[in-house]
Amino acid sequence: MNVAILSDIHSNFDALSAVGAELVRRGPDRIYHLGDLAGYNAEPEACIRWAMENAAGGVCGNHDAVACGRTRGRNFHAAARKAALWSRDRISPECRDYLSRLPVQRFVEGGALLVHGAPSEPGRYVDSIGPAAQELSSLFAAVATGPIFFGHTHAAGGFVRRVDGRVDAVPAGEFRLLPGERALLNPGSVGQPRDRDRDASFLLFDTVDGKVTWVRVPYDVEAARRKVLEAGLPREFADRLRDGT
Repeated sequence: MNVAILSDIHSNFDALSAVGAELVRRGPDRIYHLGDLAGYNAEPEACIRWAMENAAGGVCGNHDAVACGRTRGRNFHAAARKAALWSRDRISPECRDYLSRLPVQRFVEGGALLVHGAPSEPGRYVDSIGPAAQELSSLFAAVATGPIFFGHTHAAGGFVRRVDGRVDAVPAGEFRLLPGERALLNPGSVGQPRDRDRDASFLLFDTVDGKVTWVRVPYDVEAARRKVLEAGLPREFADRLRDGT
């Protein structure tokens, strides 16, 4: 089975539409998301509805939790909280209900585990070998027979614990999980990449042979930027789209 994993769409429907067209071309058997459908950009309703109609399931991100009223985002910096609350005030009750019912973790085909941030703590960033090594030694890694897919950092790539216990960084591209290895893999962000590549990012996971392939998709960044500015959202979010940071 070929599974597509998307993360951190963040209300960017221009990026999501381009990814959706690429998914139609590639034809995965299932689509899952790792949360943060809402926040930052200008079209949360359209992105959430796309997930409702096209994804087999997903998990709740920290911006989703604010947008559905599960949390208030008091630990967010001011601009991020403003955007999350902006999303909350503009989505329909149906979309709010969808976000409120998303779990914080989910097991899917191939023994894979879906989480938004760190498996042990959804709000924690796994952005270097130190935190990755801790997570790959946790109970979550022990119970996941396949890779753990996570988001939150908006950076494509990941980490693998080899059979000898060594933990290595995994660059985005192609990767195959070998027997006895454990991996934390990030598809990157659809709607606000921060790995200095402004193209939307997702990955494909072949549950039969363990192969993971990252895919980058160009989209109309300027259209998405204009929508952010016209909505009165913080300019820094429009600039992030332009710069991929």
